[in-house]
Amino acid sequence: MINLKKCANFFNIQLYPISLYSRQIAGSLVIFVIAHYLSVYDYGLFSSYKSISYFCLLFANLGFSEYILVSSQNIIKEVKLKISFFLIAALIMIFIVCSSLIFIDYLESRLLFILVLIRTFLDVTFIALILPYFQASKKFNIISYANIFYSIMIILIAVISYVFKLSLVQFLVLNIIMGLFNFIQLSCYAKINYILGIKYFKNLLLKLNRSIFVYMGACFYAYIFSQIQSLYVATYLKKEDAALYFSAFNIASIIGILFSAQVQKMLPNMIKSSNAKVRIMIKKELIFIMTLNILLLIFFCLFGKFLLLLLYGQKYYQNAYPILLILTVSNISIALAAIYGAYITASGNQHIKIKEQIIAIIIAFFTILIFNKLKIYAAVLSYFFATIYIGVVYFVKANKLLDKDMLSR
Repeated sequence: MINLKKCANFFNIQLYPISLYSRQIAGSLVIFVIAHYLSVYDYGLFSSYKSISYFCLLFANLGFSEYILVSSQNIIKEVKLKISFFLIAALIMIFIVCSSLIFIDYLESRLLFILVLIRTFLDVTFIALILPYFQASKKFNIISYANIFYSIMIILIAVISYVFKLSLVQFLVLNIIMGLFNFIQLSCYAKINYILGIKYFKNLLLKLNRSIFVYMGACFYAYIFSQIQSLYVATYLKKEDAALYFSAFNIASIIGILFSAQVQKMLPNMIKSSNAKVRIMIKKELIFIMTLNILLLIFFCLFGKFLLLLLYGQKYYQNAYPILLILTVSNISIALAAIYGAYITASGNQHIKIKEQIIAIIIAFFTILIFNKLKIYAAVLSYFFATIYIGVVYFVKANKLLDKDMLSR
């Protein structure tokens, strides 16, 4: 007989990971739905603009969410103050990017890019920057329910867009409206005082300590080594090739759903935890995440072609099957790096990541350079070699830190 009380307790414990899974699954479903009625060119254009937007918004959150949490040592008042500062800085960044578009002739549609940029900020950057409040206050249930509601709504918007064949602009506007609602809702609950942030913006800027540069460097290099391929595809390849790459990348990124939520919950728990507890946390997450990842890889090997056709609705996308398998293996390595990287960050050794990420960038860059004639596969191999390196090196570095910590005790 099913024990309802135990099921309810399990659901409450896992609510936040479930909410992140729902949010990321919803994001993937949205892409799959609109790909069914957009032309290959339009889907490639949208995916390319989204990749460029991620790069632009990188400077709005260069590891700031981790910096807010670790530097504030979970003190809620200080966390809220820093959140207001960084969100205001992010909005200023968006204004600067949008204003600079008048000098750029490369974009096919400035309006479309601006809408994609705003949607990406509300969908990704805002959530990342406000998350430290819920981590510090341990109020994961609140943001969990908000995430689930948001997920349902953006899927509904995608379905409406598909049924009524709305244009890409109309689809983006509806998403932005939902994102603004989410922005207001979570800002009000966390009581983020943006007026106070504006008033004391200069003072808050001067109070930032030097450790922020370590987080900025680690985040910047991590992004470059993992996204240099997407930028290469978005800017240098045909939009049809871009559609092929991003179709495989979106499915392979499902692995990110399996570890990002767990890592976000691990990070605050690792701060000031004993060596033994950290080892137990890492072992538990490794068994859970890696088992699911390997099962997912086997599933993609068996049904990858059918999945591409089912999700994107056009036979053209089945050409992404080998790309899907290579990117999936790469993301398993990223999952390994994320688990051990969480401890490196929590232990205050974020600077260790920078050197290794620079090496990964060099590997990624020269792989593209050497295999440039292979076009789309130059990007795929670049991602593969860089991620394998970073997964192995984070594993080695984190274990050395754990051993060193144990000996010092």
